[in-house]
Amino acid sequence: MVKRVWKPIKDLGHLGPMALVTTFLPIVGSLILISFLEPIGQWLRDNWGSGVILYLFGTLLLCGFALLPTNVIGIVGGWAFSFELGILILMITVVGAATISFKINSRISGDRLPDVAGKHPRAEAIYRSLLGENFWRTTLIVFLIRLSVVMPFAFTNFLMASAKVPLKSFLLGTAVGMLPRSTAMVLVGAGLSELTLENSGDSYVLIMGIAATVFSAVLIAVISRRALDRLTVDPVTTPLN
Repeated sequence: MVKRVWKPIKDLGHLGPMALVTTFLPIVGSLILISFLEPIGQWLRDNWGSGVILYLFGTLLLCGFALLPTNVIGIVGGWAFSFELGILILMITVVGAATISFKINSRISGDRLPDVAGKHPRAEAIYRSLLGENFWRTTLIVFLIRLSVVMPFAFTNFLMASAKVPLKSFLLGTAVGMLPRSTAMVLVGAGLSELTLENSGDSYVLIMGIAATVFSAVLIAVISRRALDRLTVDPVTTPLN
């Protein structure tokens, strides 16, 4: 099992550490953020004007440099700014952070990924579909990958940048694909009266919200996986131009 997991990472060469960092660093950042969730959220709510600006630029940089995931940030935004404003700001920062991450990863990833993808049929199929098709098909594949519950935000940015996906397709697919999970997180946060969860009613809202989110995410992931399989089943035999 360990060998099976380690081999693709080893094949990535210098991209291996990048893949690990973009996968696990946001998790560490999320655990740290949770420890300070209440004071941060309360300050943002109490200082609404400057809080919106700080939240926007802070999320832009922290998520753009793979230091935080978008999920917990969405809950904080929904609680501090209400659902309507929270989802607007979060989606702006999601697209902005994705752009920052894409640009950074594009500069340091090089051309290693195509060589690695050639050793793994499914990866090669997706890679060829991303680069060998028209704008809308490429955008659709990015959208389906974004819908997957198992694909972290930062890691997907790294993967798409390494695969040299066109930026326009990447951003449009990211914006639409991230909307369902972002909406769910902000909605959960907006439904809480406090971030401490000492209120039993809040605990109920959070538990039900997370349960509904997980169910929806799994359902969407299954649908997107099947759609992605259908899109990438043939291109593996089709050469790139």
